[in-house]
Amino acid sequence: MSLVETLLRAFFAWLIYPGFLFLFIAGIIIEGLRRKFAGRVEGRDGPALLQGVFELGKLLRKPTPVPAGYEPPEDDPDANQMAATRREGSRWGLFAIPVFGILALSTGVALLPVPGNLWPFLNTPDKALGADLLAASLLFLVPSLAAILVGSMGGSVYSQLAGARVFQLLVACAVPYAVGVFGPAMALGNLNLTAVAAADSPAILGVKALCGLLFLMCLPVLLRLRPLAASSGEVLEGITNDLDGPPLALFRLMQWMERLAFSLLFSVLFIPFAHANPIFFILGVLFALGIIGIVDALFSQVRLRDAFNFYLRYTNPAALGLLVLLALAVRV
Repeated sequence: MSLVETLLRAFFAWLIYPGFLFLFIAGIIIEGLRRKFAGRVEGRDGPALLQGVFELGKLLRKPTPVPAGYEPPEDDPDANQMAATRREGSRWGLFAIPVFGILALSTGVALLPVPGNLWPFLNTPDKALGADLLAASLLFLVPSLAAILVGSMGGSVYSQLAGARVFQLLVACAVPYAVGVFGPAMALGNLNLTAVAAADSPAILGVKALCGLLFLMCLPVLLRLRPLAASSGEVLEGITNDLDGPPLALFRLMQWMERLAFSLLFSVLFIPFAHANPIFFILGVLFALGIIGIVDALFSQVRLRDAFNFYLRYTNPAALGLLVLLALAVRV
């Protein structure tokens, strides 16, 4: 494969499929279907399928407000100049943070061995780095880190508390997420995502089933679904309390793309034969999206203390126990 063909295939995978454009278009459609399902659950028709497009267009036409912070006295020109510089930096940060999350998701899904992916190093293990599972799993965490940063930049205490809530829950599910993602790789002894996805022995399938369950239990935290979102008793409107205009549009788009990206990762990692069979792949993605939609629409909100205790008391010990079993199995 020539250098030009390699670059073209990599660019296509990152920009078209399964990268940015695929996540962008499919993410908007899936968000419309999710709202339709939530509306049916609540006894109404729900918005139009492409309502998200109109919302994004409306937000993109609005001005970009900057969260208010400390305002110095008017008779202090130096302090006012520093405050103006800070506000301008905050304005660029509000744009850059969700954009960085979108770019990270587009890059992460380009590494996945999904059917039809033209990423040039999927089927060339001699040239692959062998750690694309590590790269993809870390890239998929960027939107959650972006949510924490957006919350910390907020001018109100509500957005800052919401960002702190996301951070605490991420810490609580860090071990289950790591064991869920890397458990099959540990059993196989390989961090190559293609090799992990292609492993289909009975023992590996059993490991994938247990690790897939851990992964699904972490999704409400990673995707900040409604049960674990900020409730009115703790935080008013959550992380996006101070966002409006284009930054809010970008942040919402990042969230919609993120749901699809994690569903793709779930299907590739834990559904047998999904990496090579489009039918199994689509069924795995639909299963993950169904779980996400059901949890988001049917489960009521959970207090931070209860969610934190659940992950520390039950999910973390289960993940550590599975980790010990995997380590012993590899030794044997």
